[in-house]
Amino acid sequence: MLIIEESEKKLSQDDFFEFESFFRRELPEEFKRFYLTNNGGYLPENFTGYPFLFNGFISIKYGKAPIEKTYCDLITGFPQLKNLIPFADDSGGNCFLLSLRDEDYGKIYIWLMDEKKLIFVSDSFKEFIDELSQVN
Repeated sequence: MLIIEESEKKLSQDDFFEFESFFRRELPEEFKRFYLTNNGGYLPENFTGYPFLFNGFISIKYGKAPIEKTYCDLITGFPQLKNLIPFADDSGGNCFLLSLRDEDYGKIYIWLMDEKKLIFVSDSFKEFIDELSQVN
């Protein structure tokens, strides 16, 4: 089980519906379940072993830079990332992205800011969470 610390204010079903409406697409069930339980947050300080320098999950609606704001900022600078939701980041400022594109819906990528390169991470949000849960 994945332990998340310092989550933002808990989301209601209406909050999540509003979030989905922002992207005009239904989101994967695992993503929805995760965010209705943990609205962003960090892994425990002693977390180690994931191949990327994972920092934490970005919140929806609440906090200084929620997903909606992060997404708008990201696609302003990198329009090729449209329909890729930034849901987490690493300690180097790179974003983990959930695809809402038809051709790869549900797949997880990381956007390497310095290289301006999109790297495949996992086939689904569930697989991503399962991988995080197994390390440390």
